[in-house]
Amino acid sequence: MEKLPNQTDSQDLMHIRHTIQSMEMPVDSFSNKIMNRLEEKNRRSSKTKRMKKTLVAASTAAALGAGIIGSGFVSPAMAESLGNIPLVSNVFKLAGDLGLRTAHEKGLITEGNQSDTQDGITISVPQVMYDGTRVSMAIHRKAPGLTSYLNGSHVNTDGEVISEPEGTKGTIRRVDLFMNGKPLTHLSESLARQINVGWGPGVDKDSAILRFSDLSNQGLGDPAFPDQFDLTMKLTLEGVNDPFTINVPVKKSINNNIVLSSGITKEFDHIRVTLEKAELSPSTTRVSIIEDGTSNEIPKRYKDDKTTILQLGYDVFDDHGTRLELLGGQGNDEGSKRYTYKDYTYEPFKVTPKSFTIKPFLHVYKDKNENHGEFLLDSNGEPVKEYIKELEMAIPVTE
Repeated sequence: MEKLPNQTDSQDLMHIRHTIQSMEMPVDSFSNKIMNRLEEKNRRSSKTKRMKKTLVAASTAAALGAGIIGSGFVSPAMAESLGNIPLVSNVFKLAGDLGLRTAHEKGLITEGNQSDTQDGITISVPQVMYDGTRVSMAIHRKAPGLTSYLNGSHVNTDGEVISEPEGTKGTIRRVDLFMNGKPLTHLSESLARQINVGWGPGVDKDSAILRFSDLSNQGLGDPAFPDQFDLTMKLTLEGVNDPFTINVPVKKSINNNIVLSSGITKEFDHIRVTLEKAELSPSTTRVSIIEDGTSNEIPKRYKDDKTTILQLGYDVFDDHGTRLELLGGQGNDEGSKRYTYKDYTYEPFKVTPKSFTIKPFLHVYKDKNENHGEFLLDSNGEPVKEYIKELEMAIPVTE
């Protein structure tokens, strides 16, 4: 892998989840404020859904290289400098995470002009990136007169997620995906069999970035996506009766991913954590973990009283101690052994490391007698993490 460039349950809750999973914003400035509010709201409103699909608290932060474009506020100087840049064809470059910007710079994206028009609004897909670990799609809306944000929210200068009022015309309400005619989302038989689709801000109010991964690391025997497939997206906007139907050819643009299946297992406090698979591409680092938290002897601090799912999160560090930014994740606990499968995507390593370290952690809460609620923050305003050193895994990289 080449050297990478330097980094230059109400519907409202579900919408915030989607937004946060691929939120394009400065992590150091805003992520902790959103994490605290979202975590508290999630604890109160999802007693029965358990993990199922979305790792909400862990999936909060994805970095925006330019800093503030996708967050919904642009300085006059920046607005002037952007005036000569075609935004539609540069969504990944201007509003993507490090991996999407890298893919744009290396020519690893597919340009397109597929579109559909309903009720005077046109939706198009100008850019697609598929590296074998995730599919990312730039969505553009042409809607004269609409002032709403396509993705349904934006981040203000205080780091607050400002959601459009429910039903605001022109905002994304639902996304249905079909691969070669087969549905991937909104299936009736099982939440675990549904692709989790996340979306977040694009370069302006009329764009968004949509992303999803396959379910091959969920312990249910689902296959990975093929190298090439026909994707049909049915995107429903608020205030528009019929969905926008767009057919998008998707082709894997990277063929030299490093795939590691070490099977390394660590045990501590009656917990077993196994690295099932790690995949490194120029645009994404994907890490799949299996947790065995079935023992009745596991200390209370690892679990929420309302669920049997372990509260562990996972940070990834390169061989120089640099932490990768988390992009998102999905999980499943519906397997026959009741193990939990957690599948995370992170930004890529800037340079292929000789090894990397996976560090499990627990969040520390303000109320030390509880293991849910608001996070305790450090002097920089970031959530305090308690790393579980006994469960750390050092992974050698062999190309």
